[in-house]
Amino acid sequence: MADYDRRQTAHRGGYNNRKRRYNEEDDYDRRSQRRRYEEPLHLKLRRQMLAIAESPLKKIDEEIKNIVRTVTTAYDDEEIRNGFVDLVIQLVVEQPLKIPFVAAVVLTSNSKKPELVAIILEKAVTTLNEELRIGAWREVKLVLRFLGCMQGLLDGDGVFPVLEELFLRAVDLQTASSEDVGYFSDVYPDISANTQLESRA
Repeated sequence: MADYDRRQTAHRGGYNNRKRRYNEEDDYDRRSQRRRYEEPLHLKLRRQMLAIAESPLKKIDEEIKNIVRTVTTAYDDEEIRNGFVDLVIQLVVEQPLKIPFVAAVVLTSNSKKPELVAIILEKAVTTLNEELRIGAWREVKLVLRFLGCMQGLLDGDGVFPVLEELFLRAVDLQTASSEDVGYFSDVYPDISANTQLESRA
C-alpha cells in the first residue's frame, strides 16, 4: 500500500513538473514576442524630442546626436519630416526652457541635412509673421529667441534687423493714438520682405 502511494505521488509530481516547464516556456515565448516590438519611427522621434534635457542622467550631447541621427535618416519620409518641423516650433512656443536644446538639434542637423534646416527656418519666419499680425507677443518673443539661437545660419545681420524693426514699431505705437486700433497692422510689413532669414547652406 505504501509503495502504491509513493508511485502515485511521484506520478503527480512528475506531471506538475512538466506542466510548470511548459508554462515557463510559454511565458518565455510571450516575453520574446514583446521584445520584438519596434516603436514606430515618428513616435520614437517625438518621444526623444519631448524628453530632451529632462533627465540629469542622460548626456545632452548624446541625446542631440540620437535625435539628429533619427531625423536625418528618415528625412525622405514626408510625414516624419513635417511632423518634426511642426514639433520644433511647438516646443519653442510651449516649452521655452528647451529652446537652446531644440536649437542645438537644428544646428547639428544642418551639417547633415541643410535642406531640413531651411524648412524649419521658413516655418519659424511664417509663424513669427502670423503671431505678429494677431499681436501674440509672448509667441513672437519665443520665436525670436529661437531665431537668435540660429544666428550663425542666417544671412547678413540675421535676426537683429528684425529686433530693430520691432523696436521702431514699438516707439511708433507709443506715440500713436490709442484709439487707432488698426495702426499696427497698417504700418507693419512682412518680416520676410525686409530681412534675410535664410539658411546659409
